[in-house]
Amino acid sequence: MSQGIVAQRYAKALIGLTKTRKELEEAGEKLSEASEAYQSSVELQEILASNKVSYPVKQKILGELLERLKTSTLIHTFCRYLLSKRRFELIPSISRAYDEMFQAKIGRVEAQVSVTHELSDASRKKLEKTLSSLTGKEVQVSVNIDSGLIGGIVTRIGSTVYDGSLRNQLNLIHQSISKGGTL
Repeated sequence: MSQGIVAQRYAKALIGLTKTRKELEEAGEKLSEASEAYQSSVELQEILASNKVSYPVKQKILGELLERLKTSTLIHTFCRYLLSKRRFELIPSISRAYDEMFQAKIGRVEAQVSVTHELSDASRKKLEKTLSSLTGKEVQVSVNIDSGLIGGIVTRIGSTVYDGSLRNQLNLIHQSISKGGTL
């Protein structure tokens, strides 16, 4: 089974253990903090993966980390469980999967927008409002400046792409002309 699928199952199980939206948010934040701490420390990664370090020592080190992060009992228990199952190295993938599931659960999606220049706050808000009405969900826009675009905008929401770029419009005109059609 791929690590991505395993990570999704752990994330789904963790979401199932939360009862309120506040618990969902807090669990996601603390899981993300634990993931960042793990990813930023090569020593921690080596210790937790090593067969030469005893399990009680690993538990102690992980416990100290979780204490410093002030994690909830739920995340503390969850991380210890991952350690006991030798799955702690999946915590970055689990954290990403958790965030995606959390966003979907509260009806929020991310739109990746490619434009030729930075958007003003007013333009960004207008775009978010338009995309929200289009999708029926709360949309957060992530802007990417693409120097390859001549003009216009390309938006990706999940697997759907809305291509309003000048390049795409020119391609459509070219296809229409080459088929002998009219504009």
